This record gives sequence, structure tokens and C-alpha cells, in this order.
Amino acid sequence: RMSKDMKELEDANKCLVEPLRRNEQKINNFKIKLSNYAKDKEMLKVTKARLKQMTDDQQTIKWDREVLEQAFQKTQEERDELYVKFIKAVQEVQQKCNLKNILLEKKLTALANILEKKEAQLNEVLSVSNLDPEALSLVTRKLEDVLDSKNSAIKDLQYELARVCKAHDDILHTCQTKLQQFGISADNLDLEPLGNIIRGQTVG
Repeated sequence: RMSKDMKELEDANKCLVEPLRRNEQKINNFKIKLSNYAKDKEMLKVTKARLKQMTDDQQTIKWDREVLEQAFQKTQEERDELYVKFIKAVQEVQQKCNLKNILLEKKLTALANILEKKEAQLNEVLSVSNLDPEALSLVTRKLEDVLDSKNSAIKDLQYELARVCKAHDDILHTCQTKLQQFGISADNLDLEPLGNIIRGQTVG
């Protein structure tokens, strides 16, 4: 009887071995999947954190770029405004210098004409006068004094003309240098030196 019962137990155990093995295999598979899930979950968490950081960094870069673009635009506008004012100031200085040069040249011409007339009058007086040598010498000295005074005035005006032209050309050179520093060509600005009209004059 006992032998029969043992055989029945053994048969029952044999029937349970395979299901038990399959269940153990399933449990191991579930454990592996659970472990992978935990790893994937942690990796997803890290990835989300990195993505958020990258998104924040990208937004910061975008804001910084917008700020820099606005600053650059403002700087360009200020540069253009300063350039216009600068050119206007240069042209005003040039116009004033040109006007002063014209006035000085007119004075020089007028004095030269007066000097020429005085010399002609002197020659005429000397040619027709019957003055005694002493009187003639006195008249001659007075006329020479007048001529010397006029010549001195002409030299002063020539020097002043040379000085104004040099000051103008110095300013013009400075302006052209500044424009080059800004990368701006001055070729089309009609800024011409005035030194050519006073060849031979030297101003220190």
C-alpha cells in the first residue's frame, strides 16, 4: 500500500516539475525585465534632465543673441548718426575756410592793385616834377614808407592765408584718418586740400 502511495507521489511530482520550471523561467524573465525597466526609467530621467538643461541653454543663447543683435543694431545706428554729424561738421569747417580764403584773396588782390597804382603814381610824379633834390628825397621816402606798409600788409595776409589753408588741410587729414578707422571711404565726400592755392608759402 505504501509503495503504491509513493509511486503516486512521484508521478504527481513529475507532473509538477515542468510547470514549476516554466514558472521559475517566467519569474527570472520578469526579474530581468524589471531590472531593465528600472535602468530604462533612470536613463529616461537622466535624458529628460539633460534635455531640459539643453533647452534652457538654448533659450539663454537665444536671449543673449537677441541682446547682442539689438546692441549691434544700436551701435550701427549711433555710428551712422555720428558719421553724418562728423561729415556735416567737416563740410561746415571747409565752407568757412573756403569763405575766409576767398576774403583773404580779395584783400590781397586789392592791396596788390593799390600798390601797383601807388608805384605808377610815384613814377609819374618823379617823371614830371621839378622838385629840388631834398624835396624829392622827402616825397620818395614817404612813398616808400607807404609801399613798405602795403607790402607788409600783403605779407601778413599771405601768411594768414597760408595758415588758414594749413589748418584746413590738417583737419581734413585728421578726418580722413578717422574715416579710414571706421572703414569708410572718403573718396566721394569732395574733401579737397587747399594747399595747392598757396604754392611756395610755408607755415610752421
